[in-house]
Amino acid sequence: MDYNQTLTCQECGHFGRFEVYVTANRFRLFFIPLFTIGKHYAVRTTCCDTLYQLTPEKGRAIEKGQSVTIAEEDLTLKELGVKATTRQCRQCGHTQAIGSNFCSNCGQPLT
Repeated sequence: MDYNQTLTCQECGHFGRFEVYVTANRFRLFFIPLFTIGKHYAVRTTCCDTLYQLTPEKGRAIEKGQSVTIAEEDLTLKELGVKATTRQCRQCGHTQAIGSNFCSNCGQPLT
């Protein structure tokens, strides 16, 4: 869907934006879509590809073209993105897994 909101990501800390998608099932009769059921709205961050589920109210408002700001309480985390599961050591730049307390390359504490 056509939506643009810039952000500083909560998961990876980088600058990016939200991309909003709609998924649904369509009941078809002889390849002719009759009606849509099970509509869901998803939000993906461009910085780390973290996937969220968006509240239906905000999703419908975006679909109608209304001016909407997505807040933290409108999102439910579904899947962490690739970059959100790692971070870099500030001392040497070595990539570390989230949850590490010390760099495996230089031994410096990770903050």
